[in-house]
Amino acid sequence: MTNVGDLCSSPPKSDSHHYRNRSLSEVVLVPQTAIPDGVLTGAANDANSDRYDDVSVDLAEHHEALIGAAFHNQNNINRQPTLATMGETPFADDGNEVVNHRVIATEIVKEPINFTAAENVLQNAIVLLDPRIPDCIHLIEAGKKRGLMVMAVVPKPNDGSKALIEFYPTAQALLEVGMHQVYEPPFGSKFDVVECAANLKTIEAQQNLRFLGVIPCREAAVDFSDILGALLGLGNVNDLGLASARRDKGLMKLAVANAGLRVAKYARLTHGQGKDVAGAVEELELKYPVVVKTPRGMGTSDVFICNDEKEAMESSAYIVRGIGPDGRKTQYALLEEFIGGEEFALNLVASPTTPRGVQVTDIWMYHKINTDGTMVNTYQEMVDPQSRAYGELVRYAEGVCRAVGIKYGMAHVEIKAEYDEKRSKWIK
Repeated sequence: MTNVGDLCSSPPKSDSHHYRNRSLSEVVLVPQTAIPDGVLTGAANDANSDRYDDVSVDLAEHHEALIGAAFHNQNNINRQPTLATMGETPFADDGNEVVNHRVIATEIVKEPINFTAAENVLQNAIVLLDPRIPDCIHLIEAGKKRGLMVMAVVPKPNDGSKALIEFYPTAQALLEVGMHQVYEPPFGSKFDVVECAANLKTIEAQQNLRFLGVIPCREAAVDFSDILGALLGLGNVNDLGLASARRDKGLMKLAVANAGLRVAKYARLTHGQGKDVAGAVEELELKYPVVVKTPRGMGTSDVFICNDEKEAMESSAYIVRGIGPDGRKTQYALLEEFIGGEEFALNLVASPTTPRGVQVTDIWMYHKINTDGTMVNTYQEMVDPQSRAYGELVRYAEGVCRAVGIKYGMAHVEIKAEYDEKRSKWIK
């Protein structure tokens, strides 16, 4: 909840003084931390006047948001999309127990067409998609400092039966760490991003909010975040036509190659027993070892260094018949040529305000060892992204981001490179 503290204005009005008090919306939209001590909501024209009225603005008391009726039957909570709060409204955190509300409140609109001025937005808000508690705590605090309401969207609700509450949080766990409200689809149902967007738009209208952005809190939520942001009418979303290329490594390679950048040779393998491995290796003119990986993985999950055909067939069959790290059925395995050299991770920020649209913020050099066919990172060291030695890596990473349509937010690119002694620089 955003608490707006005591605000002072000018003394009682008289003919010789003119004063302007802040509207409630002005107070809420300006973070309290941005108002220096002694700066008041209104000031007399008389510079010598030091008398002020006490005006207290409490958002929980003044916000006339509509919120759906509370569910009391657990079966209804499980079957319906819900909005969870800690207390009766998202603007009051004085409750001790979670209250699960209907997403949509009963509302009677007698005159939908009128020419009166629209009601002011009372609070800006952000959406955290699929949050984990260790990560979202910092985002919640940052949002509160900026006067933002923070809403969580949990695609797969946890009723408490799953372990590791910090990584698969319940609505109560999120509310207890400071989340204002939590949207959850029906328990056990498949997440529907269109239904979620429709419900959030209704919440936005009824609670008089303005959503400013959707932040994915884990890698599996990246593609949903841009789609949800677009459905909410936000302008700060990445290219939707390339949304799949940001998660599917096969489509990613295609997009990067189409942008004129080098990529490793690859093939998609679909045979459930890996019998298409030999033909692919021959056609690509590869030598072992080769890499077989899941197309929508993260980290080193389901990435195998295969030294012969048997290992490659077993790895491919395992991936094709299994479920990927993101919880989705895998449609194919990706076979790639093995590239030697050292591995670097480059983190980037994309924004129209940067000179080239995207900028590398930091570079890390991995120190990996091969353990049972998987490259495991033992430690990493930070290197200088401004150094000439890493210039080619920086330009390549920025090109990859532009190729897959990243225009807003953070990005992470991993590159294999070798050191050129003559040129004193790393080359990809």
